[in-house]
Amino acid sequence: MATPDFSQLGGRTDTEKRSFWSRPEGILGMIVLAGVAGFGLVYFNRIIEFLIRATSNILELGLLLGALGVLIFLFTSKDVRTAVFFLFKSMMRSITGTVIQLNPIAIMKIYVQDLREKREKMQGQINTLAGQLVKLNKKINENNETIKQKFAEANKANSLSDRPGMRESAQLATIEGAGLQEMNEKLFPLQRNMKQVLAFMEKVNQSADYIIKETEIKVRLKETEYQIVKESSNALKTAVSIFKGDPDKKFYFDQSMEYIQDDMSQKLGEMKRAMDLSMDFINGVDIQNGILSDKGVALLEAYNKGEFKMVQLDAPAQPVILGPTPAKDAGYKNLLD
Repeated sequence: MATPDFSQLGGRTDTEKRSFWSRPEGILGMIVLAGVAGFGLVYFNRIIEFLIRATSNILELGLLLGALGVLIFLFTSKDVRTAVFFLFKSMMRSITGTVIQLNPIAIMKIYVQDLREKREKMQGQINTLAGQLVKLNKKINENNETIKQKFAEANKANSLSDRPGMRESAQLATIEGAGLQEMNEKLFPLQRNMKQVLAFMEKVNQSADYIIKETEIKVRLKETEYQIVKESSNALKTAVSIFKGDPDKKFYFDQSMEYIQDDMSQKLGEMKRAMDLSMDFINGVDIQNGILSDKGVALLEAYNKGEFKMVQLDAPAQPVILGPTPAKDAGYKNLLD
């Protein structure tokens, strides 16, 4: 179902056909001009005092007249006024666009809330109008009952016309009944008009409810789409940043890589130097192992030939060659050699 367009009831109201002052930036411009005017009114006395002091000096008066002439030229020049107007218009449009760009979804929700408030206000007016219609109907019915009563009184008085004052009473009752009938004849078109207006406002209320709900659904849809697009854009930016990299973070990354490379080079150099220094010791160990291995092979051959002599615990002691008296700890000096 298409959304009913009420904008054509009062003629074309397209944004392109509206004047600058009827647009949001024009309204903001009027607010700014009102603020400037209010500022001028607040400081009006100071401005007048300044002008009085300025006119007390001829030189200042000349400068003031020159400035006044420039202002008159600017205000009377069509090109200047057009340029200033477009500059002012561009500034107001830029400010309005900035406000919209801050949070467009919030602005749309505020618009929907404004529609709801207007609908609630219209519902209150409908209730008031319905109450007035009830009062009007009640008044017409009361007048009809009173008319019947007055005409009955008039008939009764006419039947007793031979009595004093009855004709006057009948005439007065007839006049009152005729006046109430005339009032009802004038109230009836008003009552009919109120019924038509009330019926129209009820239809508008129903249409407004539909429009508000549809607009709210559109806002929720746009909010979801906008959120998804923003998240997708952020994800894409993150993916692109993987390839481009953050300049600041990449600087620290490169510095860390360079430090690790330098540290590895230094440690590898230290390891190579330690290996070179230990080669002499390793070669000596290899030589000793070779000598012991050859000796072991020779002893094995002697053992196999029966020429190997083991150390006997009960063998006679070897003669001890006496020499100079050794030092107290001399026997322990070569214990670990």
